[in-house]
Amino acid sequence: MIQSIDINKLAMLSRLTLSEGEAEQAKERLQEMLKLMENLRELDLKNVEPMVAEAASSLREDTEFPGLSYEEAFANAPQEENHHFTIPKVI
Repeated sequence: MIQSIDINKLAMLSRLTLSEGEAEQAKERLQEMLKLMENLRELDLKNVEPMVAEAASSLREDTEFPGLSYEEAFANAPQEENHHFTIPKVI
């Protein structure tokens, strides 16, 4: 069972600001998704062959193209130090 504190922690880690209504809606949607996952776990898949997709056809050619300048890359960065993105410690 998902609790409001779980939704608030997810919002904080995602850097989202949710109203109480949005948090409740997110909680309900997440619970629906977890119910669907539980339904999938109940399926008997012992005799089902795994599907294999051919990945080679979906890959693009590896081509070189000009990248961003430092100014362009860091233009929207909240913090930057010595040409590196600076982020808050998560753990």
